[in-house]
Amino acid sequence: MTKYPKSKELINIFLSGLNENFSSIEKSEVLRFTFNGSKYVAYFKCVSYAGTPYPLNTTRAQLPQREEFNRIESDEKFLFIGYDVDNDVFVCWDPIKAKSRLNKKSYVSFFCRQNIQDSVTAGNVVEAHLTNGDVYVLFKKCDIPRFFEMIEIHFPDLLKVENSKDESDEDVSNSEVEGRLCDVNDDEMVKAFVDEMLTAQKSHLTIVSECSNAFGVAYPGMLFKEWNDVVKKYYSSK
Repeated sequence: MTKYPKSKELINIFLSGLNENFSSIEKSEVLRFTFNGSKYVAYFKCVSYAGTPYPLNTTRAQLPQREEFNRIESDEKFLFIGYDVDNDVFVCWDPIKAKSRLNKKSYVSFFCRQNIQDSVTAGNVVEAHLTNGDVYVLFKKCDIPRFFEMIEIHFPDLLKVENSKDESDEDVSNSEVEGRLCDVNDDEMVKAFVDEMLTAQKSHLTIVSECSNAFGVAYPGMLFKEWNDVVKKYYSSK
């Protein structure tokens, strides 16, 4: 019979997959931490079969009421993260929707699908959708850092709650930022690479991922989100 870890045990499992870009601030019922300067509060629950009358393929994690949630600050992004014990897979639901549902009921259910949990492999961060359009993202423990590099691509509404940044930063030339590419047009190889994939009608996420993999050595200062930004900027200029 499957043994389901409690929230504090789940925090320890999650922490074992972090790298130097994370900084743990507080570990209690929730985990407060930063990743590349962004503040997060995460609450963890195990994912299990949703029970009758749901189909066997339907799984869920239930977000309970907690006094701790009332202390979440406006600049902290709340993450409700489920854990599939058998597959060693984490599931993260839309952070904006999860935060809006805090302490609304004794329990709020967040659903996913067993067959998708079973299909997740190391090295792949998987985006999935429920029939109502809600997005959730699945990833192995070894891919936690990669998930956070991509989190605003999977959940773009997170960008709306970030502190405004000086737009003049976008005008800094590539020569002034070591290890980073500020414009696809500044590198003919990257431009040709992106154009080729656009011609092949590759998805935006595929193009960003391939750029990150192909040119990571040339531009070691680029996070996945920054590759997303420069590729998107290139689209708009065409």
